[in-house]
Amino acid sequence: MMNRDMGGHGMAPPKPADVSCSPTWAQPSADGASVFVACNKSSEIVEVDATAWTLRRRIPTGDGVYNLAATHDGKLLIGTNKRGQSASVIDIASGKELARIPTTRKVASGVAVSSDDRYAFVSIEGVGSQPGTVDIIDLTSLQKVASVDVGQQAGGIDFWKIVRAP
Repeated sequence: MMNRDMGGHGMAPPKPADVSCSPTWAQPSADGASVFVACNKSSEIVEVDATAWTLRRRIPTGDGVYNLAATHDGKLLIGTNKRGQSASVIDIASGKELARIPTTRKVASGVAVSSDDRYAFVSIEGVGSQPGTVDIIDLTSLQKVASVDVGQQAGGIDFWKIVRAP
């Protein structure tokens, strides 16, 4: 059996008593007043005041929060949990995790929100010969509604705005 090194890139768990941040992503709030920082090592999101550059609060997440995306209306924050094989959906106003949704494969990585704030798209890296996967989460029901396999190493994702003709 081949030993697959999963260390680095947010997969290694922190050493005991190490609560340092080890930031992996920064996401501005919809109004620009805050910046949310994914602290992979401590498995939390820190909210930073964008004017004073002071810590506002710490928001617990799943294991190894890695990338973040916020809904355009400023209500929800979605974080991929790289070590936790899941995505967290957080209510920004309260800082409470509304749901922790398991991902199809092990290494959850990127996340993007549709322009209508209805869906989150989570990219999941394949390990070894596995394909990458994109999980689609309905942000109303807080459930995974679809998954599609894509090329290997699906590390990031973005979403183009949909414009409907009148």
